[in-house]
Amino acid sequence: MRVLLVSANRERIPDPIFPLGLAYVGAAARRAGHRVATADLCFARRPLQALRRQVVEFRPELVGLSLRNVDNAAYPLTVDYLERHREVVDCLHASSDAPVVLGGSGFSILPREYMRVLGGDWGVAGEGELAFMALLAALADGREPGGIPGVIAPQGWTPAGTDAPAPLPQAAADGWHGLRPARDLFDYGRYLRRGGMGNVQTKSGCVFKCGYCTYPLLEGRRFRAREAGDVVDEIESLQRDYGSHPIFFVDSILNFPPGHLEGICEELLRRRLRLRWSGYATPVKLGMEQARLMARAGCEGVELGSDAAEDGQLRHLGKSFDAATVWRANDALKAAGLRVCHSVIFGAPGETEASVRATCGALRAMRPTAVVAMTGVRLYPGTPLTEGLIAAGRVARADVGLTPAFYIESAVAGFLPGYLRQQAHAAGNWVLPGLAAPLLPASQRLLRALGVSGPLWRLLRFSWMRPLHRIRFRRPGTSWGVPHPRRKVL
Repeated sequence: MRVLLVSANRERIPDPIFPLGLAYVGAAARRAGHRVATADLCFARRPLQALRRQVVEFRPELVGLSLRNVDNAAYPLTVDYLERHREVVDCLHASSDAPVVLGGSGFSILPREYMRVLGGDWGVAGEGELAFMALLAALADGREPGGIPGVIAPQGWTPAGTDAPAPLPQAAADGWHGLRPARDLFDYGRYLRRGGMGNVQTKSGCVFKCGYCTYPLLEGRRFRAREAGDVVDEIESLQRDYGSHPIFFVDSILNFPPGHLEGICEELLRRRLRLRWSGYATPVKLGMEQARLMARAGCEGVELGSDAAEDGQLRHLGKSFDAATVWRANDALKAAGLRVCHSVIFGAPGETEASVRATCGALRAMRPTAVVAMTGVRLYPGTPLTEGLIAAGRVARADVGLTPAFYIESAVAGFLPGYLRQQAHAAGNWVLPGLAAPLLPASQRLLRALGVSGPLWRLLRFSWMRPLHRIRFRRPGTSWGVPHPRRKVL
């Protein structure tokens, strides 16, 4: 079949993200013998015109549309992508009679809702390499695809007559072997120039039970890891084909389970591959030995999923560690010469002024390179935190859907905006995505044009950068701003 794969993501702040998942799907479709073309809307000046032209020229028999995100998950500066997705689907239906199959991580979080409002012909929830291939085979053979795990019919979840989701397909651990993302289907070099780094996935799934997180719902509740040699083979080919460039490992958690990251680092060292890389890490079991090995293997810094630095709030968030663990991980990374960016969430259930002050005080004392602080918790259906709030009668199930819904504990709702702006102004290295735009597009383009590569939060290590960054919090407001019709606080 002639298959057109469309990446709907147009977000370029803080960096444009290469459509890695769709590149994997494209590789699987090619391997199955299909003719594959792509349409990437990220950089097009007139994306719908470009898409319409490509549909007419390629004449696809089926279109796969990847919806990466529902929204930007920031409050109150929320950007809802629903209307952008709707205009893409409408453009596809107006340009061709080919069935439109919705998929991607954003779609997989809310598949029934998206099918209803966007009018997709079929949907694929979860990892698409298996389900999308099975859907293509069924349609090519004239078979009914509704019973395929992960495939969603227009009327909702299948099989018909049930409300429960069909089980999502997940490749076995050895399913990674032999499949590389088809990066040549997209302009990978342009992503490097505009984003400063490439992306590689070393495993999927997650065993942790963080209350707000959707990774276990999308990828499963166990780790399925690639072999270290397989990962480094891919990295070597990227460096050879596209020149030397930093790599960001996109795993939800790179340094767990024990031994996985160590194997990759040791393989990088064995091959003497000079690589600069970074990724997401958990404080769990992150000690000096692991941090030093990471530094020797080329790690420049990590984004540490701390979420809080106060024991009570860590429990409320479902974290499997305490504040002392956050301190130890921070100290180990800094002692190894690595940059540290803490990601934290304020306003979750159970938050108090005392817990906010405790976390902020600990972050000041730890002296990381940067802090990214989110205000409020984005609620997604099926997560432990959302289900707990619904069971307790604090949130209605109908309120958790396509309209971005955030939970902010009432005890701190009036306290948070002003206090966090004050903290950001005093520190000079805090980023508040929901309260102040982190970066202007022109500034980002200038930095990349000057050759600045890697995560931009690393710039906050410079003493001259912090006063410039502090200016955006010079007038610490005390309110959340003007209410917006496409977001709500529960």
